Formats: sequence, C-alpha cells, structure tokens
Amino acid sequence: MIRRRYLSRMFLGRLLAALLGLAGLLQLLDLLDNASEVLSRGGAADLARYAGWRLPTLLGQMMPLAVLVAAMLTLRRLALTSEMTALRSAGVPVRRVLGAMLPVCLLAVLAQTLLLGLVAPRTERAMSEWWVSTEARSKRPVPAPHRVWLRVGREIVGIDRVSPDGRQLDGVIMVPRAPDGLALARIKAASATWAPAAGWVLRDVSVAEPGKPTLTRRPEQPWPEGPPPADIIDVARPTNAQSPWLLARSLRGEQAVNRGPAYYQTRLQETAARLVGPLVMLLLAAPVAFGMPRRGGQVSQPLLGLTLGLGYLLFGGLLGALGEAGVMPTALAVWTAPVVFAAIGGMLLIRYEER
Repeated sequence: MIRRRYLSRMFLGRLLAALLGLAGLLQLLDLLDNASEVLSRGGAADLARYAGWRLPTLLGQMMPLAVLVAAMLTLRRLALTSEMTALRSAGVPVRRVLGAMLPVCLLAVLAQTLLLGLVAPRTERAMSEWWVSTEARSKRPVPAPHRVWLRVGREIVGIDRVSPDGRQLDGVIMVPRAPDGLALARIKAASATWAPAAGWVLRDVSVAEPGKPTLTRRPEQPWPEGPPPADIIDVARPTNAQSPWLLARSLRGEQAVNRGPAYYQTRLQETAARLVGPLVMLLLAAPVAFGMPRRGGQVSQPLLGLTLGLGYLLFGGLLGALGEAGVMPTALAVWTAPVVFAAIGGMLLIRYEER
C-alpha cells in the first residue's frame, strides 16, 4: 500500500507538471499567432478570455503525451536512484510498478474525457460566437461568406449567409428528394426567418418541379422540416471539439449534417478510442524502467519510448483522417493504432522482463 501511494504521488506530480507545461507551450504559440487579431476585436480582458476558451481543448489534446512524459520521468527516477533495481531484486516485476501507476492513469482518462467531451465543445462554441460577433471590429478584411451545404433528413439545403444568431438566412436553396434519392423539386428563397412559435418561414419563394415548364412563385412558404438555428450554426460554424451526443444524433439523422456517415462514425469511435490512449502511453513508457545508471540504456530507452509515443499519435491521426474521408473502414482506421502500439509495448515489456 505504501509503495502504491508513493508511486502514485510521484506519477501524479509529474503528470500535472508535464500537462501544464505542454498545454502552456501550445497556448503561448497560439497566442503569439492570434494575439494581434484578438486584441483588434477587444482588449486585454478578451485576450485572457480567448486563452481560457482554448485551454480545455489544449489540456485534453495534450493528456496522452503528458502521461507518456510523466511515466517516463517517474520510471527514470526509479531507475537512476536504483529503486527499480531494488524492486526487481525483491521479485516485483515492472508490470506491477505500472499497475501501481494505473489509478492515476485512469484519472487522466477521466479528465481527458470530460475536457474533450463536455467542456471543450462548449468553450469552443462560445469562442466561435464571440469571434463572429466581433467581426466588424476586426482590422483584417472580412472574407466573403461562402455557401453552406447541409442535409436535413433527405433534403439538401444550401445557404448563402447565416446571421450570427442563426435566425436569419439569406439565399436559401432546397432540393427535397424521394426515398430513392431522386429530386422532387428545386426551391429557392431570398431569405428565411425563424420564430420560436412558427418555426421557419421562407420569403420570396420560387419552385421548379420536374415536368412543369414554369416556376411557381409564392411570397411566403413555411419550412416545417427546417432544423433549429442552433443546428444550422453547428454546421455553418463547426468547432473541432464535438460532444459524443452531437455525433450520435448526426449519425442517426436527427441533426443537420454537412458530411457523410463515415466522418461521424469515425469521430464517434475516436471518442471511445481516446479512453485507451493514456493506457497505451503508460505501456510505451515501460522500457525506461530498464535503463541502468551510467549505461547507454539511460538515453536509448527513453528515446525509444518517446519515439513510440509520438509515432502512436502520428499514426493514429493519419488513419483517423483516412477513416473520416471514407477511404478506410471506420473500425480499422480508429483501432489499428491502439492495438498495434499496445502490442509493441507489451512485447517490449516482456522482452525486457526476460533479460
């Protein structure tokens, strides 16, 4: 019990230091890149607010790498002070040392899940809304709005401009489709407005239908199938962090979407794969425990662990992008990296233990 508490405390301290250091470095680089733009939209308080909005995302993204660095530093400390030698001489294998560090690693998994699944989607959405609301104050040229395409059920919708609150749309094009995918009509509206009681109302509408030589024009037309303004904003101004519930709703067709099913399937499974990321990193750090003081392994084994950890992040990101694009099957794209690198870490641990 004393050994487990001692190792957990040592690992936790290094984990917090590594996490704050890595996130702080990325935060600094991000501020150096965007500080002038943020200050042109507000003041020093807005710069601090921007940093606060970005922090949950950076902390969540850096958690696996922080676990790797912290585990390597902990095991290196045990090796350099000969504590690891004493433990192994007493019949305690390295896998039991890793097991003593496992509760802190599970705590990191929980923190990463909460940060990227609950906190980051809200902070990134708040930052996005602030960014749009301060567009007029920006000293940079405002880019011309681009048409947003989305799918609502079987209906394809194009929108030229979305207001900041999502309640006013300009240049709306809709193509309702039959169950077999054939277009039933082409509806154009100059604008659309949202009222909580009435829903969407299209204005200055023209309807082109197959087999009819002339357009049907109407001053107004209800749009009962239209998604709520919040759903349109999610598509028009997407954020990188998305909650699992939003991804699941998009996959079931309950949410307006602008990507294919492969994207949402991959992102949803990546949410589950993140649960094993810190655990794989803990396993990849194991070779550091076998580095003996004043020997070459003191450098080569930490370098091996760091290379494997970065390779895991790079390989997983590459396959994830292929899965989102539909090039690879979702399960293969998401779970190949965790399985392969966990196997590599396990084989290295067994190999070093048998020496």
